[in-house]
Amino acid sequence: MTRELAGCRNIHSAGEIRNGVRDQLDRWGTGALTPDAELVVTELLSNALRHGRPPVRVALTMLCPPHGRPSVRVEVTDTGASFDTGRVRARWRHPSFGRAESGRGLLLVDALCSRWGDRPVGGGHTVWADLG
Repeated sequence: MTRELAGCRNIHSAGEIRNGVRDQLDRWGTGALTPDAELVVTELLSNALRHGRPPVRVALTMLCPPHGRPSVRVEVTDTGASFDTGRVRARWRHPSFGRAESGRGLLLVDALCSRWGDRPVGGGHTVWADLG
């Protein structure tokens, strides 16, 4: 079950997107994930708007494995270039990372999510993160 929260023309503020996340998670009965999901969507959206290219799309998907608890996938898609998640993770281990001015947002996403990644899609890429 996927719910698109906004396309590029509908993104007026990160606050509106966070409200949409909260409302959708409440409808799905997964409201306990709201604080983490709001932070994750804010970080991914910020990266897409800062480093990517429009249009930007934000979507949530309810993942229901056959055995186990449901989880939620946050996806942010833009038409910018894909990136190497392994290289990002390697950068975190480098001694100079603590002094870096950027790159901490994905570290937060990594800490809050069970999995995350980046995949190319036609004309761009999607950064996704699984919560729950």
